[in-house]
Parts: sequence; structure tokens; C-alpha cells
Amino acid sequence: MSKTQVERYPGIWVEAVVDPLALEMELIRNGGRWKSKRLGKMVGMGLEYHWKAALLLAWPEVKWHRWLDLLLEKWLAHRYVGILGSKDSGKSLFASIAHLMDYYLYPSETTILICSTTREDLENRIWGEMKKLHRSATRRYRWLSGHLIEGKQRIVTDDRSEAAEGRDFRNGIMGVPCKKGTSYVGISSFVGLKNKRLRLCGDELSLLPKAFIDSTANLMGGGDRKVTGMGNPADMIDALGLLCEPAASLGGWDGGIDQTPKTKTWETRWPNGVCIQLCGSDSPNMDEPAVAVELRGESLFPFLISRKTMEDDAKIWGTDDWHYTMFNEARMPRGQGSRRVITRQMCSKFHAMDEPIWLNSDRTYIAFLDAAYRGVGGDRCVYGVLCFGAEAKPLNPGEVLTSAIIDQSKPDPSRNIILALLHTAIIPIQGGAAGGVEPPEDQIVRYVMSDCALRNIPPENFFFDSGMRTSLVTAFGRVWSPKVMSIDFGGKPSDGNVSANINVANKDYYYNFVSEMWFTVRHIIETGQFRGMTEEMAIEGSSREWKIVGANKIQIETKPDYKLKTGRSPDLFDALVCGCRGAIIRGFVIKSLNNPKVVRVDQTWKTELRKKARDLREAAALDHAA
Repeated sequence: MSKTQVERYPGIWVEAVVDPLALEMELIRNGGRWKSKRLGKMVGMGLEYHWKAALLLAWPEVKWHRWLDLLLEKWLAHRYVGILGSKDSGKSLFASIAHLMDYYLYPSETTILICSTTREDLENRIWGEMKKLHRSATRRYRWLSGHLIEGKQRIVTDDRSEAAEGRDFRNGIMGVPCKKGTSYVGISSFVGLKNKRLRLCGDELSLLPKAFIDSTANLMGGGDRKVTGMGNPADMIDALGLLCEPAASLGGWDGGIDQTPKTKTWETRWPNGVCIQLCGSDSPNMDEPAVAVELRGESLFPFLISRKTMEDDAKIWGTDDWHYTMFNEARMPRGQGSRRVITRQMCSKFHAMDEPIWLNSDRTYIAFLDAAYRGVGGDRCVYGVLCFGAEAKPLNPGEVLTSAIIDQSKPDPSRNIILALLHTAIIPIQGGAAGGVEPPEDQIVRYVMSDCALRNIPPENFFFDSGMRTSLVTAFGRVWSPKVMSIDFGGKPSDGNVSANINVANKDYYYNFVSEMWFTVRHIIETGQFRGMTEEMAIEGSSREWKIVGANKIQIETKPDYKLKTGRSPDLFDALVCGCRGAIIRGFVIKSLNNPKVVRVDQTWKTELRKKARDLREAAALDHAA
């Protein structure tokens, strides 16, 4: 066999018999471009160039286009990759070839989880595509790694027979259904999975709840990790919407992301995250004139969404319909925030996520609790601390703030009184009464007592939800103090007015008390009186929707419906609304409850006139005793 050396790329010499795909893969492993010691200069064409060359050698049947160029560029450069694609945008094709090649490059240290809703959906979507492409590549290059186990929806590196004991399934590609029946099971069984390289790919991510994204945190520790998710956009708070959420600097989903029908990308809120939006109106099939398509009889890329598809769907749905928005333009449906109690953009706009800057040390502290124990529904036992007081005026140009607390001798009635979230914690509950472990209620009480003592918060400034938890109410009175304040979330709305702009009683406006309390937090935010909102708290609050029920009253989404949608309870925000209610009871005033349009007329002159008249009558009266 000849060992003639040939120059495949400038400065890169290899044996003439070297397999072209093997060469490209070796160049990728070396970073795509590096400095040659022998030549003293940079060699190689770059990572993206050699990746594309490898993909085209492995799958010459793939017809390359500019969307694939963009997807490859962004996928290689980012750790969290979200793809909002129209139908027939090549999302599954790209994810399949990218993850297969990623595995072929490092078959002995790579685990790839390919997720979709059900086992059947995996077969009909991305897993079926991956199987076809794997068979195609391994027929062409028999030395590529990967043994397909059809029944297990796996491609594994270990070449021992399926019946052999000790077969290692960690290295390879696994199809993972995230739902069984109507229950979401997620990827919890893979938490703790150890391998040098780990990839998580979610197909049709818009059909999966937020819990899917939450679970990635347990898989994205140290090492080489990457998350890819794709689908048609449906909701800002489903798994796809959260993965593709624009960065805080862009204002999140409510911040006015450019929604013109053009291919675009933006930074997401995830570290080293990117979203790629593939709009049907800007499909590569639109790059050639319609007359050329008509003469040829088909589009340049028959497998991609075409001009005819766009026109036909527009006739059926209309361009403003959500079907067309989601499946043809890959845009979030309009009005997503209109039925949310709060939105992250609202929190940003009114500075709710800013740190408080206090005028002085005259502040009132409130502790609050949303209790959960005995493992009921997976709820968390959330404890937190708020405080309210006067906010310092914004600094003038050239001024420097030297302390978080600014003392001023003369009170200013125009000062903004703010309510700030200072602290939240999940109270740990030890299960079982064996071995001297206290009942859960007593554990909760002692935790709260201890923290309140450290912060000098009296029991009358501690508020908690007492609904259907009489044992907890009793425990607080027995172990700590009967002065603690309980709030019944299940009660009826109050008699007071909704706000300055809505002159209607709460009881006539809201369906129940919990709806009133959630919207009270919204009023505090909108008046610019809230500070210290955390990212997690804002997301949870913006996840809860509301609707109009009988007698045109507002009702927030029920907790069971919320948990079914998001995979967890809104216990963080429930705890916060309890604390806000407590702050109002202890004197915090929401500016929106004081109508600025009301003109207050000084009526003291009438009192003085009455006094003078009375004095005159008394002076003129006969003294019968004289």
C-alpha cells in the first residue's frame, strides 16, 4: 500500500490512503485550527469548516442550505441552544446529524439523551430520523462506532451482544420518553449520570412542561455539557419558551424582540445561551424567484417549508391566527402576557428586581410562611422576610452613594415607601416520628422562631397561610406565641376597593381571596413600590394565568391546573403574597389605593365657624342663676 504523502489542506500532509472522513474528524478533535510547530504558522480551516465537511461526507444525501450553516455555527459556539422553527424547517434533521457526529467523534466518553413526549413520538420524530441516518453513515463508513438496539431505542458503543452481562450503556445515544400516559416522568432517572461528555436534546420541547428545563440543572454540572431544544413556539412558560427566553438585557419575552418574519438569533437568559428563530417567510426556498420554482415544478429544497405552503396556510388560517404564527412563522403567539398576573418585563420595567436603597433605618420587618409537610403534592415549605420603609431619592448627577442607609432629619411626605424581599428559604422537614424526631409542625415553628429571633421580628409580625392546617396553627400558639397572624387563602375577597383606577370592591371583582392577594402583589409592582424580586420568584409569578368566571369575576389559575402545567406548585409566590398581605396589615400602603384624582378640600373653616357661632350664642344667653 502506498504511503505517499499528500497535502489535503495548506500545511496539513497525510497519507494518501487516509479516509477523508477520518481526517476531518481528527482535525475537529484538534480544534479545527492550530499553530504548526514545523511551519510556525496557523493551519486548519477552523472548527465550523471541518464540521461541515465531516457532515457532508457522512451524509452526502443531505442538501445543504443557509439555515443549516446558521444552526451549525450557533450550535458549536453555545452551551444552551434553543431553536424556534416553523414546520418543515429541518430542526430534527440538524439535531440528528449534529448529535450523531458529536458521538462518532468521542464514542468512548459521550452520553447523549434524546428526549420527546412519548416512546411513539420518539419513533415518529427525531429518533426515527437518527436511526435512518445512523444506518446510512455506518453503511458508508463501517468503522464508525455505534450498535443500534432497536427495542431499547439506543445506540451503544459497547459491541458485546445484548445478552452478554455487563454491557455498558453509558457511552452512546438513548431515546428518552418524558411522559407515560398523562403523567410527566421527565429525566429524573438520569440524574447523577456520570460521563466526560453529556448532551441533552429535547424534540418538540413546547409539548413539555417547565420541569424539563428545571431537571437540566442536575445534569449540567462540570465537564463538557450541552443542551439543545427545539419546536414550534407555543407558550413563554413551557420548556421551549423558557429555553429560548431572551436575556434580561433584552427585556425577556415582553421586551420587544424583533418579530419581523426574518431569520434571527438572540442571546438567552442561560449562560452562553442562544436562540435561533427560523421563520417560514424567510425559508431558503424564498431565495429564488417564484418563476424559477414554477418552471422547475418544485422548490429548490423540497423538504423545507415553501412559498406555496405559506400561501395555502394563510388562506386557511389567515396570517394573524395563532396556527400561522406558531407553525409558519415560528413566533410566540401574541398577547402571551395579557392573562398573566405578572410578567418578568413588568418586574424589570418597575424596578421590582432592583436592590432597595433605604432613606433611613426606620423600617418594619415582616416574616411569612407557606407551609407544606408530609410530602403533600411535592410542595415546598417556603419561609421568607420582607421589610418596608422610605426609599432614598435617586442620586443627582455627580453624587456618590456611600452607604445603603441614608439618614435625613426632615421627613419628606413625597418619599416612595417600598416593600423589599430580603430573604427566602426552604425549611427542611425531617420525616417520621421515630427516633425522637419532632412532628413536622413543631420543626417548622422552631425554624421560624429561631430566624425571627435573630432578626428581632416579633410574633405579631409573622404571617402564614392557615387554610386547612389547624395543627400548624395550634403548634405556633403552643410552641411560640398566640400573637402570630394566620391568613386564610381560601377565604372571600375583602370589602376594600381594587385600586385607584378601579372603583370596585374586591369582593365584586375577584372570585376568591387568593386571587385578590396575587393581584395585590401586581399592584405593588406596578406602583414601583417593590424591590428585591428574585429571578425564580418572577418566573413562578409570571407562570400563573387568570380567567373570567361567573359574574365577571377574576380567578387565578387553580393550584392543580398550575401544577399540571408547570410540574410544580407556586409555593414561592404563594408565600410572597402572604407576606405582602401581612405588610399591608402592619401599615404598608399601596399608592394605587389612593386616588390622585380626588381633590381634598380643607374643611377646617367650617369647624372654626361653628365654634364661633356657639361661643356667640353662649355669650348672649341669659344667666338664670344671676
